[in-house]
Amino acid sequence: MNILFCIGKNYRDFLPLNQFAQRFAREMIGDIHQIIFCDSLDLKINPENALFGSLGFSLQIADNLLIVADSQCFSKLLEFIQTTHKESNIKIPPITRKKMLKIECEVENQMRRIWLLDLQNSFENQTESQEDLQCFLESQFGECGEVYRTIFLYLLGLDAISAKILLEGIAKDFEVNLEILNTDSSLEILSATSKRDESLKEFVKVVQFSFGDKIFPSRNLAQSVIALLSQHHLKITAAESCTGGLIAYHLTKESGASNVFDGGVISYANAIKESWLEVSSENLESFGAVSEAVVREMLEGALKLSGADFALATSGIAGPSGGSASKPIGTIFIGAKDRKGAEIIERLHFKGDRNYIQAQATIYAYLLFLKVFLSNY
Repeated sequence: MNILFCIGKNYRDFLPLNQFAQRFAREMIGDIHQIIFCDSLDLKINPENALFGSLGFSLQIADNLLIVADSQCFSKLLEFIQTTHKESNIKIPPITRKKMLKIECEVENQMRRIWLLDLQNSFENQTESQEDLQCFLESQFGECGEVYRTIFLYLLGLDAISAKILLEGIAKDFEVNLEILNTDSSLEILSATSKRDESLKEFVKVVQFSFGDKIFPSRNLAQSVIALLSQHHLKITAAESCTGGLIAYHLTKESGASNVFDGGVISYANAIKESWLEVSSENLESFGAVSEAVVREMLEGALKLSGADFALATSGIAGPSGGSASKPIGTIFIGAKDRKGAEIIERLHFKGDRNYIQAQATIYAYLLFLKVFLSNY
C-alpha cells in the first residue's frame, strides 16, 4: 500500500500545492491508495493520540509512505518513527541537500520505505533546472518494491461494459486489474492496474494489436496528444465556449506544448464568436450558440485564424443555470476537424456540477481529436 501523508494546512487548503503533492507522489511511488491530511504537528492543535495515531497506523500498513512537511518537523517525525519501530532495523541517512530523508525499516520480514520531504521548499533554488532536480529526487526514491501502476484505456467506438468483458481474458493473463471509470457517462474509460510495470506494458501491446484504433491507452491524455502531433510535425488549436480555455490549459501544462500549440480562442460571448471566428449571426439566431451549426463554424474559424492543422471546439450549457427542455444542463456540442476536411461533431450530455461537466467535455474533445487523427494519419 502506498500512502501520502501531508502535514500543514497549506497542503490541504492550497489547491495548486495539494495537486503538486499528489502528482509528485504518483510519479515517485506509483498509485496512491490513501491520502491523509494533518493541519500541524502542534499538539495544541492536534492532540497526540489523533495526529500520531494516524501516522502510527500509516507506518504499520504502508509499503511506501511519503510524508510531506516543512523540514523543521523532521526531527520530531524521526523521533516518533524510531520510537514506533524501535525493534526494527532502521536505516536513517543524513538530511540531503534537498531537505529530504529516506528511511528503510523491516517490519514482520517486510521492507517498509518512508520518505520525509519538504516538497514546497525543495524547489527554492531557481538557478537549478527542474529537470536536474527531478532526476535527483528520482534517485532518492529509487526502487519502491511492488509499485501499482495504472494506465487509462480510452474507448473510441466501444462501450466500457463490452470492452471490459472483451479484455478480461487478456487482463487475467497479464495479472492486470480492469475497472470502469465514470460509469453512466458519455465518456467510456477503463483503468488498467498492475503491480508489475512490464506486465502492464505487455498487456497494452496485446490490446493495441487486437483492437487497433478502438482503444487508446494513455497515462496522460494531453501529453499523448502532444506526442502524436509532434511526431507528425502538426499543430492544433481550440475555439472554446463552455470549457473556457480548459483544452488549451491542459495542453500547455505539459512540456512540449509549444511545438504543437500556438494558441486558441475563448469565444464565450456570441459577439466574440462572430467577430473573431466568423460565426454567422443567422446561425446564432436560428439555432443558438449551443448547436452543431455554430460549432462547425467555430472549427472553421479557428483553423482559418490560427493556421493550425487541427481544431477543437466546444459550446454548451455547464450550469448551474441556463438549461431548457430541449437543451438541459450538461448539453454540450463538441467538434474536431482537420485542415483536410475530416470532421466530427457530436451532441453530448454530461452529468455533474459545472466544473465536472467542463472537465468531461475537455477530455471528450481530445477523444474526438484522436478519432479524426487516427483515421487519417
